[in-house]
Amino acid sequence: DPSIGLQWHIGKIKAYQAWDISKGDTNVVIGIVDTGTDIDHPDLVGQFKYNYSDPIDGSDNDTDGYTDNFRGWDLQDNDNNPQVVGSDHGVNVAGDASPSTDNGIGVAGAGFKCKLLAVRAGDATIPFGYEGITYAADHGANVINCSWGGPGGGQLGQDVIDYATINKDALVVAAAGNDGTEDLFYPAGYNYVLNVAGTNSDDTKAGFSNYGYNIDVSAPGNLIYATGDGGTYYSSSGTSMASPVAAGSAALIRAM
Repeated sequence: DPSIGLQWHIGKIKAYQAWDISKGDTNVVIGIVDTGTDIDHPDLVGQFKYNYSDPIDGSDNDTDGYTDNFRGWDLQDNDNNPQVVGSDHGVNVAGDASPSTDNGIGVAGAGFKCKLLAVRAGDATIPFGYEGITYAADHGANVINCSWGGPGGGQLGQDVIDYATINKDALVVAAAGNDGTEDLFYPAGYNYVLNVAGTNSDDTKAGFSNYGYNIDVSAPGNLIYATGDGGTYYSSSGTSMASPVAAGSAALIRAM
């Protein structure tokens, strides 16, 4: 991965040492509930968890209520194309978690062999986020990343988390928020969710990151170099990046 030198976080989280023990498993799936993905990005296309029980032929072959959801689902447009429209936030997040690693191009990710399930949950505000968590849990995600949220959690959101966690045995990982405050941010603030704060390269809290007793783990979140739409790459900062770094790591642990 020729751009790994731009990924300070890989060494910081000791991914190299982890990969000496396990490089993950293609049966472990990370659900990326976000703005969508770049379905033909050269550093992602080989990482998607394809649903071979429902090939694209106009029929709902697996009778799950989603026709031709071979490569994920778009909840906003209710179709089988999770390609980004507008913000490529979800493409960047996927590349933080588990891009194709050791493939001679682009970047690496903690998840290594672990697969990605693309769930487009809407535009930048992720209006279908909780539906996306449910979809990912129902379609085999072992870890579900949520690099989005806001204040004011409610019972419906907790019910969704309970379902994904208790009923479907999925770990929900979520961004702590970028307000630099101790305020709760949801879904990160719900019970059972791994609430991820963001750090700098020197292991200090990133200025933007929320903090407090409710944080479960911190992960690199400042200037994280990863995939972008159209086969591109760029650096981005936020707990939106810290969360998938943690999610990829969690998938690696789950594989082990």
